[in-house]
Amino acid sequence: MEGSYEMELQGMELQGTELQDAREEIRQIDEEMARLFERRMEAVRKVAAYKLKRGLPILDKEQEARVLEGRSALIKNPALQPFYREFLQETMEISKRWQVYLIQRKQDGIEC
Repeated sequence: MEGSYEMELQGMELQGTELQDAREEIRQIDEEMARLFERRMEAVRKVAAYKLKRGLPILDKEQEARVLEGRSALIKNPALQPFYREFLQETMEISKRWQVYLIQRKQDGIEC
């Protein structure tokens, strides 16, 4: 595994301004991801409200499996698919923790 990673990196060395340009691109992507994260968490808030109102559990294993399968297929580079899958899994864990937080606050009479 490590050898294949090293092979992928061959010929990809960045120097000077190329490195700074790549870092700037990452910074811009991070800003966009922050906006998308907030949008996602707002959608998760709506899911939490729906579940609370109907007494549904936060965990929905079937939905998570569908999301992982469907969204992973969006990644064209096969080498990136397992990393994206892991990213999605962690994102879903954060989303579930946010739902727990929101539901607990709501049950305590606190709006957020």
